[in-house]
Amino acid sequence: MITMTIAKEAAVYELVVYKIKSDYSDTYDEVLEEARQYILKFPGLIEHQTFRSSENSLVFMDLVKWNSLEEALEAAKKLENMKELAPFMGAFEEIKIMDHFELFDTENMSKLDLIKTDKTYYLAKAQPQIIEATSYNYLTISGVSAPEDEVFIKAIEALYAVAYGVKFTYKEEGKDFVVPKMEGQWWVEGELPFEQTPREEWHWNIVIPMPDFVDKKTVESAVQTAIAKKGSPQTSEVEFKKLNEGKSAQILHIGSYEEEAPTLEKLFAFVAEQGLEINGYHHEIYLSDPRRTEPSKLRTILRYPVK
Repeated sequence: MITMTIAKEAAVYELVVYKIKSDYSDTYDEVLEEARQYILKFPGLIEHQTFRSSENSLVFMDLVKWNSLEEALEAAKKLENMKELAPFMGAFEEIKIMDHFELFDTENMSKLDLIKTDKTYYLAKAQPQIIEATSYNYLTISGVSAPEDEVFIKAIEALYAVAYGVKFTYKEEGKDFVVPKMEGQWWVEGELPFEQTPREEWHWNIVIPMPDFVDKKTVESAVQTAIAKKGSPQTSEVEFKKLNEGKSAQILHIGSYEEEAPTLEKLFAFVAEQGLEINGYHHEIYLSDPRRTEPSKLRTILRYPVK
């Protein structure tokens, strides 16, 4: 074991499990000691330990402690290209595992996750039900377009840029949180029903709820930071607003967004049976990521305020 002076805590650990060639079984200790003369000079290295398998004398594990992930990755590049380390790299037959790890402390590093703490808001069933929706402050951005239009896509990019800006600000203060699921309110203006209105005339309000401790000043700062990074031109349109739908009817829809009609019919029939009326916009909570989920398996909460 070789120990270096610790520059700071909050380090990153690099774990490498590898197998050396049988030709090096008797000389690897010499090759390793020669290589360490150069490895220990890499910026950011705190501690370097090498372990040998108890069951296979050709299998080793290196555990390296670095000041930062950036310095660890930079060292990996140097390791491959330095001619002085060619004998060391040539001893490897196979790298089985190589990864980087940060301290996982459930007490001091836990993240607030609304989807876990607010079951009422995020838990819906395949059968309609009435709930009392939690009131949150939301990051919001509104517009009029079809959901496939560039203006809608850029609006989502702007909303997430601000959301993650807010997250990182609070993470530095020890109040980290998981950015909640995106949601959308949809409606049309005019005499035609929604399904008959041209898609380019659809009104939308895309929102992301924020934890209670998030304040307007932090959101405004995150907006300005996102603008400075030259992200979506719509970033300046992101606002911080409270939405309070209160008593609502909801149902879980499984499938593509284009096939919501049968599920909505079931929800509307339930609302009528309860002697209630729709009292707000069509509201969707996107539990699944459409980029990673097959359309037939998408899970979306469909919700309407009622009275």
